[in-house]
Amino acid sequence: MQSAKELFQAKGYSAVTVSEIADHADISVKTLFTYFRSKEDLAFQDEIIFCDELIRSILARREEESLFDAFQQFLWKLIQSIDPEILIESLPGFHPWMDSPELEQRYLLLWEHYEVRLADALQLERKNHEFDPILRVISGQMISVIRILGSKAFKEYLKPIPIALRHRALEKWLLGSLEMVSGIQGYSKSIQ
Repeated sequence: MQSAKELFQAKGYSAVTVSEIADHADISVKTLFTYFRSKEDLAFQDEIIFCDELIRSILARREEESLFDAFQQFLWKLIQSIDPEILIESLPGFHPWMDSPELEQRYLLLWEHYEVRLADALQLERKNHEFDPILRVISGQMISVIRILGSKAFKEYLKPIPIALRHRALEKWLLGSLEMVSGIQGYSKSIQ
């Protein structure tokens, strides 16, 4: 994964071959395909791991903690863990190589997969095997905050802000965004 990220960063996604990634990682192409189905999977592996962390964090909430509170805690821990000097490069979601037209469709599907996986995890937590559209709305609202946070447009929004003030601008945006989706809090408490 690290070799693929380095090559994608240096050359762009389209210019990198699977063979180059394997050579850079000092493994065979066959070994690479043992762990990853495609070059696309390598490009999106960080996002899959991030989604897993989000779901684990929400499911590990304390009994008295709502979904909203757990989500808010996850986001605060995330932004507090980022070095202000490399804030823009460290936000989850959008990497420069994802500008590739080859990845556009997969990038859009990524967010839908996040919503579905989170809604499914919440349904299983409730031991409910039937589709609950409210849980899908709740997961969609949470994922929309992460989607914007990781978007190219949001990173462009932060660039003109002086480095010393970026973290504060991010916190202010996050507070406003969480206020907008805080309506899920009432429902979240009722489903625990």
